[in-house]
Amino acid sequence: MIHRKVVFLLLPVICLSILGFVRFEAKASSTIRVPQDYPTIQQAINQANPGDTVSVSAGTYYESLTIDKDLALIGENRENTVLNGMGGSYGIGATSVNVTITGFKILNATTGIYVEQSNGSMISHNDITASQRGIWLYYSNNSIVYDNVVHDVAWRGIVLCGGSSENTIILNTVRDCGNGIVLSGEGNFIFHNNFVNNQNQTDFIPSCNNAWNDTYEGNYWSNYNGTDADQDGIGDTPYLIDGNNQDNHPLMGMFYQFEIIRQEQTDIVAIICNSTITDFAFGTPYAGALNFNTTGPEGTGSFCRIVIPNTLYDHNITILVDGSPPLMQNELPLSNSTHTYLYFTFTNTTHSIVIIPEFATMLLLLIIVLSIPTVMAVKKRRLKKKAK
Repeated sequence: MIHRKVVFLLLPVICLSILGFVRFEAKASSTIRVPQDYPTIQQAINQANPGDTVSVSAGTYYESLTIDKDLALIGENRENTVLNGMGGSYGIGATSVNVTITGFKILNATTGIYVEQSNGSMISHNDITASQRGIWLYYSNNSIVYDNVVHDVAWRGIVLCGGSSENTIILNTVRDCGNGIVLSGEGNFIFHNNFVNNQNQTDFIPSCNNAWNDTYEGNYWSNYNGTDADQDGIGDTPYLIDGNNQDNHPLMGMFYQFEIIRQEQTDIVAIICNSTITDFAFGTPYAGALNFNTTGPEGTGSFCRIVIPNTLYDHNITILVDGSPPLMQNELPLSNSTHTYLYFTFTNTTHSIVIIPEFATMLLLLIIVLSIPTVMAVKKRRLKKKAK
């Protein structure tokens, strides 16, 4: 009986606590919109509670941002959500917090994104140019720097210093910078990045041990001079960085990754290519087809190595370059029960690449054959009309 009374007396307190917790959780996970709720991004950050999301619509914002709480700062996209730092120290600066920063084009700042004393931040899908540093992690660990484009930075593209360790640097393109990536921490995992035309691809303060490849693949280095005798898109010899570091599986072309979303399933297609890839699409020009364009120097040879999940196509695949078969096409030994690895070559310049499953090829040929009588009939009618 006493226990029942205690529970009965505590029930209102428990209910109020639960309601308060629910309100706190709802508040903690709320989304603040810019400019709909606040006209500037910094005002939205100032009003946010820890755990909130600040969602920024496309537009140009003349601000230098300071983040002092755990939150997610999400731009609509990195093509049209422009953050002009007005020559300030940082486009976005965050200290002693864990943050997600994604979807911005950041320019006109000394450092594009600066994160200090963080443990588990995410910086992704940004386009950054700055006078001194693109992305700077300082005394920060266990963070992810993913799918950013850092370019035309005078000093350092991506910086991990102050002993920043156990970070993952993946799918970034760093080009035309003074130094591509600079490190002082250990245990960082760096692969599937493109380091293109930087004055120095890497630098260390001091030299430290980091991983520059996974089991099969590393990074693309525009100054790598190795060969690919077995034609799998991976260099035959390591890319030497310094006495403690080397990329054991340097890529022979830039690395691209694309998502194909179909109903509730997402398939990822990965491509290594020594031509520039643009306009990747699924479902054009035929249903179930992969299509993209390639551009490279005229008169040179080009290759693509493409990895296709078998949930999308199952091994029997046709590749067309401007409607014709490539010069050479091989399925690589790496193909397995989950993915098909294909390598094909073609002469360079600009091409349209179409990849379709074999059954779709047969269907396309059938459609062409069946359409021939109709085409001939139309031509005959036109000739008769001209004769009259």
